Amino acid sequence: MKKRIQISSMLIVLAAMLLASCAPAGQQEAKGDYVIGVVTKSRNSEYWMSVCAGMEEAADALGAKVVILSPDTETDKDIQKKMIRDLIKMDVDALAVSPIDSYDNRDYVQTASEKGIPVFSYDTPIEDMAVPYIGIDNKMVGYELAKVLAEKMGHQGNVAVIAGSQEQASHKQRVLGFTDYMETEPDIRIEVVRSGYSNLRVSEQEMEEILAEYPDLDGIMTTSAVTALGITEATKGTGIVIATVDAQEDALRAVEDGRIAVLGAQSGSDIGYEAVSYIMREKDGKEQDMQDILDVKILTRKNVKEY
Repeated sequence: MKKRIQISSMLIVLAAMLLASCAPAGQQEAKGDYVIGVVTKSRNSEYWMSVCAGMEEAADALGAKVVILSPDTETDKDIQKKMIRDLIKMDVDALAVSPIDSYDNRDYVQTASEKGIPVFSYDTPIEDMAVPYIGIDNKMVGYELAKVLAEKMGHQGNVAVIAGSQEQASHKQRVLGFTDYMETEPDIRIEVVRSGYSNLRVSEQEMEEILAEYPDLDGIMTTSAVTALGITEATKGTGIVIATVDAQEDALRAVEDGRIAVLGAQSGSDIGYEAVSYIMREKDGKEQDMQDILDVKILTRKNVKEY
């Protein structure tokens, strides 16, 4: 009996990781012996599931294996860091992280470097260390969303910005691009900027409180589609036009039926696939830029069906 229960601690860690991943454990068994440890920011949205699917597809195609770990929500910073440390202890060949905090990663990046494990960021940049980034140009997307939203508002009125955590460079840059463009619109006023809604829905009660405090809103920009979808329900019938980011099916349907006016179509699947592809090219010694910027399509009701 004792022999049966004397399983190595490393196997226990690995089993726990597979159970915690954002896809079923059986789907993690890709062929190949180059192991990429992946940590997402969350597991509770269609966007993050599509990121995982893109990574698994690329790993299968390129002869790698991905071990994907995901905190429950984008507020679980300590849990995310523990997952990163566990992957480093496993001696994975490479580490890909979408950081919950873009400005607090030095400790594990240095530990990984000491062990010869290269670190990559995807979806959201790591800002406190020089780490390659695979994802969209978030500032540009915010700028382009503002431009279309201004047109939808007739270049006048009041807007609110409801953003994810400003500890995440992706959300911070989207807000910066949005506000930069709105400075060119003399008749549009940004009434309020609220942050902390990283991939979280805004409840109807919260939205009612915002509308009570700012009753003259004509537009709202959010930095994630999950947040926007909650807002569309709470603002139904108000005439408020909404702009957001992420190419998930429910958001695309909301553009098609007019609940979301403009969407920056960030494809989770494309980012996941390209992140693994970039890492494998790096493994093969190919020279690459430190930033691998993916295209984003700006969608409205006119072109969403084509997308």
